Amino acid sequence: MKYVKTSPRIPVKYIDADSENVLFEVHDRSWMNVNELLSEFSVNSIVTTELKGKKLPKKLLVLTVSEFTLQ
Repeated sequence: MKYVKTSPRIPVKYIDADSENVLFEVHDRSWMNVNELLSEFSVNSIVTTELKGKKLPKKLLVLTVSEFTLQ
């Protein structure tokens, strides 16, 4: 038995750290380019664009998520 990835693509979730609500998600990243979304510049740019006109969270969590299934 081993764990197998259900998809080679990795979603990146932006979460309000205080409420734990998922604000939005960036789909279809690979393990090679997911780090592009974790820099301060990228986070500022993406969050201000995605949440334009909405209140910005005080604290933000950025999580990469991969799902594995035991086979």
